[in-house]
Amino acid sequence: LRTSFDIPADSRDEQLLRIVESSLKFVKVIRPGESIPRELLDGSASWSVEDRHRAIARGRLAFQITSWITGNEIVISDLAQLEQIVEDPKTKERVLEAFAVLAERLGLPPERKQEVADRIDAFGHELSYIEALRERYGMVKNILAKIGDLQRIYRSDRSVVEEIVQMRKLFAKPIAQFENVFLQVDGQTGEILALLKKYDAQVGFTRKMRDNLHTTLMDWDDMITKWEALEVGRSGEAESLLKATYRFLAQRFLNTTVWKRS
Repeated sequence: LRTSFDIPADSRDEQLLRIVESSLKFVKVIRPGESIPRELLDGSASWSVEDRHRAIARGRLAFQITSWITGNEIVISDLAQLEQIVEDPKTKERVLEAFAVLAERLGLPPERKQEVADRIDAFGHELSYIEALRERYGMVKNILAKIGDLQRIYRSDRSVVEEIVQMRKLFAKPIAQFENVFLQVDGQTGEILALLKKYDAQVGFTRKMRDNLHTTLMDWDDMITKWEALEVGRSGEAESLLKATYRFLAQRFLNTTVWKRS
């Protein structure tokens, strides 16, 4: 567009094209008249989460608070274990008790503990997007699980098995990348007092990781949809999807060596 219409670098049209270019990081399509993604306006997310993601985020923070006040601050990833702990009445009592203690540690009088509660609640909203993306990432891992099932089903077909073996190797890179991001987020949000002391920085970090995960997972959307719909078994559809997945992985994660003449 810039070249075809000879758009000047300092024009309003050029400014608009830059906004569109930046916006396409967060959405797949932008049509005339649509609003600018909120990520570019105020840093919030332009997509929504479900109630269960909010509940998981609140539960994770509640557990962090109770483990902090008991002097054994740890991060829990198992959702079933997290839900069991959060529903315990003693957990709710400890959370209320911790608000006053946290306020004191932050240099606030106990009567201002509601400010601490509000801030934690607001951070829970930010964290709910990470939980939604964690769930989406689970669908990527489910693709790998289904590929493993197909490897067993096609064990007598050497050509298919060899292709699957290569695919599983290629999967190692994106899985490691995703796991590293979630590990960073869990590590940064795992210390509740540090989180509150550097609240704005933690929100900024969490939003950066959110956008990183969101834009990366957008690339997987088509693969996730196709694999979710696939009934695992010997079929032309399965073999076709395996080939498409191999191409998808090879284009993005195949390690290549560029040879240079010395």
